Amino acid sequence: MFMARKLFLMILFLLPLVAVAQNAGFPLPDVPQTLKGPEVRANYLALHYWDRYDFDDYSLIGNKDISEQGFSNFISIMPYVTEKEAAFANFASSIAANVKMLRYFMALGEKYLAEPMSPLYDESLYILLLEKVNELEGLDDANKEQFAFDLKMAKKNRLHTEAADFSYLTREGKRGRLSRVKSEYTLLFLGDPECEVCSIVKSELLDSPVFNDFVGNARLKVLFVCVEGKTEAWMNAPAPSDWIDACDDKGVIYEKLLYDIPGLPVLYLLDNDKRVVLKNASAGQIKEYLIQLSMQGK
Repeated sequence: MFMARKLFLMILFLLPLVAVAQNAGFPLPDVPQTLKGPEVRANYLALHYWDRYDFDDYSLIGNKDISEQGFSNFISIMPYVTEKEAAFANFASSIAANVKMLRYFMALGEKYLAEPMSPLYDESLYILLLEKVNELEGLDDANKEQFAFDLKMAKKNRLHTEAADFSYLTREGKRGRLSRVKSEYTLLFLGDPECEVCSIVKSELLDSPVFNDFVGNARLKVLFVCVEGKTEAWMNAPAPSDWIDACDDKGVIYEKLLYDIPGLPVLYLLDNDKRVVLKNASAGQIKEYLIQLSMQGK
């Protein structure tokens, strides 16, 4: 799929698009040869990208070679597009023609734009897609409510913004606040001792030399918060002595929707001012970021 995307971009800027017929069967629009320059051509393509796609053909739902590859390539040209809002408005209007297509492409939007492990991850574009869908008239109540909620959650704790503050209770019965954790970097680990994936991620971090080096040199503090509250499992679970092991005893994280928690664990890397550096990150992304800091001598 990624080779197809690279080929697509090369064709976009080096060859006449009118001759393109091999992009996995996706029906690309004809870009007038009178349009010159990558930006002008990219804008035209983005604005007319879906003109020939049949949104009434349900057989295209789930088609990886046409629909999914087509959506992936649509996202890939966005760095070259200046009329992103209009392009996404057109796309939103097109997929809203029927509910099945709407749900399918919104799921693709989440997969490609909202998943941190996606090579096309782009929080801003995902929010733009949700905004344009939420602006549409005629959405049924269920979809309107769902996409409004998705937009609300997507806007929480965005990169480079200050993370939502909350209080926590430690195993020793002391109360603290995220904003008062003093460290160059803070890893906020939202999890649950009974969560198997949480245990796997925890072990992956503890097995990392660079992670342990940052923690050992007090450059990184880890705040583990059991989001289920002061449970017996949390009270009895082993915890690293150099981590802040805490629980959300007041239940504010879930109750007030402070963080988007699609599934546990959820990891945020924060800087000294508690601004978000990495959002919904994997253990691998955390380690890679720390490695880059080490290589840069920071």
